[in-house]
Amino acid sequence: MEKSFVFPSVLEENYRDFEKVADEFLDGIRITGLNGKDYIVGNLALKEGLSPHKFLNSSPDDADYQLLGLTGLLTATQGTYSNLIVTTGFPFTTYQPFKGAAADFFKGSHQINFDSRTLGSRGVEKVDFSIPEIDVMTEIEGSVKYIRNGEIKDNGNFIIASIGYGTFEIALSQPGGLVYRTAHSSSGIVYAIKLLENELQKKYYINILTDQQLERAFQRGSILIKRKRVDLSEIRDKVLESYYNEVISPSIRRNILDEDFYDVDKIYLVGGGSLYQKIVELFNKEFEDVLKVEVVPSPNLTASKGYCIHSLELAKSKMGDLGLENKSSFTCVGLDLGNNNTVVTVNNDF
Repeated sequence: MEKSFVFPSVLEENYRDFEKVADEFLDGIRITGLNGKDYIVGNLALKEGLSPHKFLNSSPDDADYQLLGLTGLLTATQGTYSNLIVTTGFPFTTYQPFKGAAADFFKGSHQINFDSRTLGSRGVEKVDFSIPEIDVMTEIEGSVKYIRNGEIKDNGNFIIASIGYGTFEIALSQPGGLVYRTAHSSSGIVYAIKLLENELQKKYYINILTDQQLERAFQRGSILIKRKRVDLSEIRDKVLESYYNEVISPSIRRNILDEDFYDVDKIYLVGGGSLYQKIVELFNKEFEDVLKVEVVPSPNLTASKGYCIHSLELAKSKMGDLGLENKSSFTCVGLDLGNNNTVVTVNNDF
C-alpha cells in the first residue's frame, strides 16, 4: 500500500520543552541530540520557531540536509519498519557532485531521538532503522519514472517541466530515456518570491521574515503585516508572469528545438509550482498550437512517488541479496528533500 507524507523543509535549533502541542506526528516533530543539538522541524518549526529556515539546494554534508533526511526516514518507519530501501534525488545541477555523498550518508544503520512529549507521550524515544540499499537519481528521472510506470503509464515521447521552489527543470523524455541535450536547470519559484519581496519592501518593513515564511504567504495569496491583511493575489500573478517570461519560456526556447516538437504532443507539468493556476495558463498560452499541457495529479508528490517506484524495482531485483524472504520489517521509500517541502512516499507491497 502506497502512502505519501509531506512536511515543510524548515528547521530551527531549539531547546524548549514542549508538552502536548500536537495531535499528529507531522505537526510535532522535535529531534534531540543530533550532533549534540536539539531541533524543531516542519510544522512545529513554523508554529513555534522564531526563524525557521533551510539553505537552498543543501549538500549532503550540510546539517539541514541530514536532519531533514533522517526526519523523512523516521516518518517512513511509521513505527513499524526498521529496514528501508531508499531512493532519493537532486536537480541536474547538483546531482553529479552530491549523489555519492548522499549515498554514503544514508546507507547503513541510523538512530534518531524523537521527543514524543510534543504528542503528549512519555518522553524521548530512540528509533533505530537500517538502509541496506540506497539509490540516487535526478528529480526529472524520478518524475518520468512515475509518469511512465505509475498511474499515468505514458509510454510515448513527452516534454517534462518540473517547477520547484529552488529549481525549474526541463527535458524531453523518450521511451529509451532522456534526451540530455534538452535537459536544463534554472531558477525555481524562489525567483518570483524575490520579485514579490521587492514589491512589498516598497511599502512595508518585512526584513524579519525568512524566505520560507514569505513563500507560505505567497502560497496563501495574503500576508499579515502590522495586524493588517495584505492581499497578494494580484502581485503574485504579476511576478509569476515575469518569472515565466524571464526564466521558464527562455529556458524552453533555448533547449527544446522546433525539430523536437515533431514527435511530441504533450508536456507534463510537475512540482509544486504547477499548482499555481497562473503558471498553467501561461504554459497553455505559449503551447496551445503545438502541445497539450497536462498537470500531473498532485504534482508536488511526483518525484517522491517515482523514487518509491524505483525502490520497489530495486527491492524486487535484490530480493535474495537483501534477505527479503521475511518482508515484514522492510518498506520501500521515495525521499524527496525539496527546498519547500520534504515528501516521503512509502510502499511495502512488493
